[in-house]
Amino acid sequence: MNMTNSLSRKGTDSYIEHPLYMADIVRISALANVTALAGRTVLVTGAAGLIGTVLVDALMEANRQGADIRVMALDKDRTRSESRFRRHFGSPLFSVLNQDVKEPIPANCPFDVCVAAASNTSPIDYAAHPVETALTNLLGCKNALDAACRCGGRVLFCSSVEVYGNARDDQTFQEEDTGMLNLVNARASYPESKRAAEALCQCYRTEFDVRTNVARICRVFGPTVLPGDTKAPSQFIANAARGEDIVLKSDGSQFYSWLHVSDCVSGLLAIIAKGDDGLAYNIADASCNAPLRDFAQFAAAAAGTKLVFDLPTEAEKRGYSKTTRAVMDASRLRSLGWKPEHRLDEAVKRTVEILCAEKSR
Repeated sequence: MNMTNSLSRKGTDSYIEHPLYMADIVRISALANVTALAGRTVLVTGAAGLIGTVLVDALMEANRQGADIRVMALDKDRTRSESRFRRHFGSPLFSVLNQDVKEPIPANCPFDVCVAAASNTSPIDYAAHPVETALTNLLGCKNALDAACRCGGRVLFCSSVEVYGNARDDQTFQEEDTGMLNLVNARASYPESKRAAEALCQCYRTEFDVRTNVARICRVFGPTVLPGDTKAPSQFIANAARGEDIVLKSDGSQFYSWLHVSDCVSGLLAIIAKGDDGLAYNIADASCNAPLRDFAQFAAAAAGTKLVFDLPTEAEKRGYSKTTRAVMDASRLRSLGWKPEHRLDEAVKRTVEILCAEKSR
């Protein structure tokens, strides 16, 4: 483990300077749910990922306005974290822990809140590295809970819509629901380890009085997507940013809940500020529910390219979710006062615009 608050190399993530990205960061940083964290210490695991990056940037932007939040960013890739967080190095309120989330969190890193967001997020890797996928989710959550036991902190575990499985007919998932699950394949390493980690949160809460919440997150996208992410929407947006046709490897009838990453992060902050201890909260927006082909078409429209259909490779098939409907009800989260900002078509367009600008630099 290496903990640092100094920068050794210049990063290359130019989305950081894009006005559309910064508009989202400034908007989130001004929310009352952020100011409720003033004077506290927040640990974010998986900090340089799609969701963690936006959360860290928003908290540090709040610090520029005097919020006084100590932010600890845990990520195993030193080069990636240095690139993504270069604006924050030098601040006494910011530090990076470069270690694998499967390793115990050091005792000298106490926190008030841990947002446990570290996870393998590439479907091809789910099939190729199922053990790594499962242990990252389960041990990452356990280590956060063990640290919370020591320091009296709280854990918000970032789970997934995939814990629900496939919907029954036109079912819309509420937090008490389950769908149809298939455990007899390596692809189950992702949803089942998320489910097990959720159960572990309840075990620690019952046995050790650790305060916990679970955020069940729908399919999220945005400009902080990591290179190599093989999820379908990530590939659509990457293709669009390169000015290429959007390749859809199915008929696109799968019907999902989608959400821009900035709205996901504002949802996490609402749970931290106002969530009831022990509850799970869906993070989704009904206005962004759409078939996969609509998402692909929005990406093509943003790039001025075409939507084409192609058959997946066998490796891709093994990593893809078999779920054909996964729609979430976020009424519980909305009861906390959470309101999303972006429509689906507009969110896809702004994401492509930001990444197009990054590609051109």
